Amino acid sequence: MLATLLLEPFKAFVIAAAVFVPFERLAAAHPEQSTLRRGWATDVLTGLMNGLLLYAALLLALSAIDSAAAVAAPGVRAWVETRSLWAQAILALAVGDLGVYASHRLSHTVPWLWRFHAVHHSAEEMDWLVGFRFHPIDLLLLRVASLGPLVALHVTPAAVAIFIAISGWQAWLVHANVRVPYGPLRWFVVSPEFHHWHHATERDAYDKNFASLVASWDVVFGTVHLPRGRRPMSYGIEDRVPDGWVERLFHPFRRRSEPNAEFAEHAENLS
Repeated sequence: MLATLLLEPFKAFVIAAAVFVPFERLAAAHPEQSTLRRGWATDVLTGLMNGLLLYAALLLALSAIDSAAAVAAPGVRAWVETRSLWAQAILALAVGDLGVYASHRLSHTVPWLWRFHAVHHSAEEMDWLVGFRFHPIDLLLLRVASLGPLVALHVTPAAVAIFIAISGWQAWLVHANVRVPYGPLRWFVVSPEFHHWHHATERDAYDKNFASLVASWDVVFGTVHLPRGRRPMSYGIEDRVPDGWVERLFHPFRRRSEPNAEFAEHAENLS
């Protein structure tokens, strides 16, 4: 069991590295950025440790949600499970990402949630490995918010697997140091450009672009920020998050941060 738990993420990581390392060289949004930027190893370690720390907790949470939903909404669950695989997969992508949107937006507005989410936003350079940089509590809440509704609706395991595969790959892609034109699709599908603005230190970009897959959620709820003809000037937060994995793990408990308060001085300097 442990070998499988470690081997599958490692295989996915190797495949992703084989794709994104050359991709970031060929289509770099910031060509001056090095392939192995500062802190990359800590982000990889964070991804590995999060997988080990969250596995049991996530299973327990999803099991509780499944049991409660079986009692509360058996008719809805029965209807969903009789739909075709592709109908369920589309439902999973839409509903799962709506859960991401809601959880992500809360993490920017509730101060104690921001303390954990600030670890992710501490990245000052964007690349695919930033997709690993999450505090385990922040990531657990995000996973429950996205997978919990799918389990509650009794979406089949195959459809859930499609959602996990696509959203996992998307997490690497949207953080990658790449510049890829999406054309009109930029308003419907989350692109690297779309998500890079979410990490920007510019005041107009604060609390925008929360979706992970379906950009339309931000369009519908009025939180989209996608200016044409320019890209973010810088990324990160003013509050210093420690470099080491252990220090980052305990950082949210040691210091209080307010959503976006760290950006104020830097934004004033940019203006």
